[in-house]
Amino acid sequence: MKQWIFIGLIILCQSCSESEVVEVKEEPVVVQTFTVVEKPSNDIYEFPAVVSVVKSVELRFEVAGRLIATDLVKGRKVKKGQVLAQIDPVPYERKVKDREARHELAANDLKRIEALYKTGGVSPSAYDNAKTQFETTLLDLNNAKQDLSYTKVTAPFDGFVSDRYVENDSYVQVGVSIATIQDRSSLYFSFDVPERVMTLNKGNRDVVATARIVGIEDQVYPIHYVEHQATPDPVTQTYKVTFGIDNAQETIFNPGSRAMVKIEERGTRGKVIAVPVSAVFGDEKSGFAVWLYDDNSNKVVKKAVTVNGLVGKLALVNSGLQAGDKIVSAGISLMREGLLVREYKAEP
Repeated sequence: MKQWIFIGLIILCQSCSESEVVEVKEEPVVVQTFTVVEKPSNDIYEFPAVVSVVKSVELRFEVAGRLIATDLVKGRKVKKGQVLAQIDPVPYERKVKDREARHELAANDLKRIEALYKTGGVSPSAYDNAKTQFETTLLDLNNAKQDLSYTKVTAPFDGFVSDRYVENDSYVQVGVSIATIQDRSSLYFSFDVPERVMTLNKGNRDVVATARIVGIEDQVYPIHYVEHQATPDPVTQTYKVTFGIDNAQETIFNPGSRAMVKIEERGTRGKVIAVPVSAVFGDEKSGFAVWLYDDNSNKVVKKAVTVNGLVGKLALVNSGLQAGDKIVSAGISLMREGLLVREYKAEP
């Protein structure tokens, strides 16, 4: 009897199990994809730049005095050697006359004592003192003449008056700036370049560079490389780079203008594949990979790739992909080998 009860329980359990088996259909995961394309490997960069002059000089007097004349109009062009400011020369002219008189007296004394010295009329020490006095008064006279020349300030080069800090009849102290003169024959364009861009383009000077004023797209001018900092800024990790332009007066640029500098490699180095950084996972030690989307099976497959560098939000891929491949570009942490997916299509 117990045997029949046991057999009945087995049959009952089997019937229950068969009725509870339900076939579950896997729903595909919607993913964003990126279609791989090849493009020329020459890079194009654009940076905001500050325009500055090649040379700027602060004008100062070497002597003090009352300012009696200026030709310092802001923005006016000046010529090299042009007198731009003068202080009252009268006190210095009097000093020159005084030193001339003293030197003339010393010269006459030396002439008289020298004649006596030759005949033994004076001692060698008296002759030496006369010579010393002659040389001292000559030095004083030359210094006085130099101070008189310092009562005028002239333009050190052809340029423009950038700023003026004094007015006529004011008293000017020694070494105080009275104006700024700028050489605008050439201009500099300075901008900061990220460390990764400098690293990728290290030693490459074969570039075409142009500059334009912000907001003016149709006036573009060629510029040339001048210099760059050898070490990056410790805070921003950027390098200061400077380009220049000659014959700047024939352009629309002015010191202080906001400009955009565009730098493009001359020629190409072949083709390169660039994919979104968000599509790549892994690291340098274990290697990098992407999730390749298969149109036929609607599944994803892990694909190893080699990454050469980063440019903006793109990763440069050397191998592992070819033009036309589709890869998952977002949510890669949710992917797994053989996962059934559906490509996201934006509604028209």
